[in-house]
Amino acid sequence: MSEHTEDQVTLGDKAVETSQFDRYKGTLNRTDRIAIISTTLTRGYRYYMEAKRSSFRAPTNPETLKLVKASLGEPEQRFGLVVFHYLTDEAGNLIDTTKCQGKIKVWSISESRYEELSGLHRTWPLLDSAEGFAGKQVDLQIRCTEEKFQRMTFTPCPDAQWKKKEAWYNALKEKEAKARDKLKLTLGKQLTDQEILDLLGAALPSQTGGTQNAGEVDLSDVLDG
Repeated sequence: MSEHTEDQVTLGDKAVETSQFDRYKGTLNRTDRIAIISTTLTRGYRYYMEAKRSSFRAPTNPETLKLVKASLGEPEQRFGLVVFHYLTDEAGNLIDTTKCQGKIKVWSISESRYEELSGLHRTWPLLDSAEGFAGKQVDLQIRCTEEKFQRMTFTPCPDAQWKKKEAWYNALKEKEAKARDKLKLTLGKQLTDQEILDLLGAALPSQTGGTQNAGEVDLSDVLDG
């Protein structure tokens, strides 16, 4: 049977899975508990235009990138990862320790947050490892102290709840694979060169002057010689 054949379902059908994944964001004065279910982070470079509240990935065309850098400076390095946001109370305590309840989310972090998490990871393994279910890992409690700029404090937990049962681990890793494509969107939209230039109100050198003077050359220097 084809993966995309039509069939009949009802609202609330457990056999239906949607492809939407929320972004993780801390809530002021609330403590969350998450598991980083990625084994690696997705890295990208983006620009953010505050005036237009729009972000886009750095262009790969060197000529376009040069124009963007002249206008906006160097791109910002961002990292994306997939997390499992547990169902907890406001203090970050699991609602039911016998279950693995929560929601898969994607999390976009800055260079400074990357460094912060890297420091913790040196002592407490935060990422899923190549060893899979058997690999040592801890969950992370996150308390949001300022919501607009997502200022946070981090406290490693003694263990990783999602690795207490292999069935939980396998189910979440399957969903993590489906969430990876969404990570690219958290690093900024992939725009065409023309879309980027339209945002900047700029034009590539080859596009300036139109076609009115196409093919014309100035021979004055040669003739005057």
